[in-house]
Order: sequence, then C-alpha cells, then structure tokens
Amino acid sequence: METDYSGYAIMHELQRKEQESSAGLQLLTREQDAGPQLLEKFRELIPTMGLTEDMLAILPQSSERRDGAG
Repeated sequence: METDYSGYAIMHELQRKEQESSAGLQLLTREQDAGPQLLEKFRELIPTMGLTEDMLAILPQSSERRDGAG
C-alpha cells in the first residue's frame, strides 16, 4: 500500500472465503521504534480500511536479529 523502500511498509490485506471477508493492515519496519509520525500515519489509515482503533494490536519487539549477531 505504501513504502519508502528503506525503512517501512504499510500493507493492506483482504481475504475472501465464500461469503465472508476479513481485512488487515500491517505496519512493518526495519527499526524497532517506528517513530510517532509513522505511527500517526498508520493510525489515520485504520478507519479508511473499515477497521476500528480497538482492533489495533502492537506486537512485542523481537530481540532476535536475522544476521545472527543477536
């Protein structure tokens, strides 16, 4: 949906199964701290996707590093 190609991506997901559908919105970042401006941008998109603020879940930060230096 939106990305800066170096630090973050906002992804919108829509799944349809027969008569039911579900939607999701994800903010993916390379840094553990997304920063207040990016979080605000993400929160502004929530209602435009038919979602509500109470559906927001912030996952715990991962201590693992992909490069094995963790």
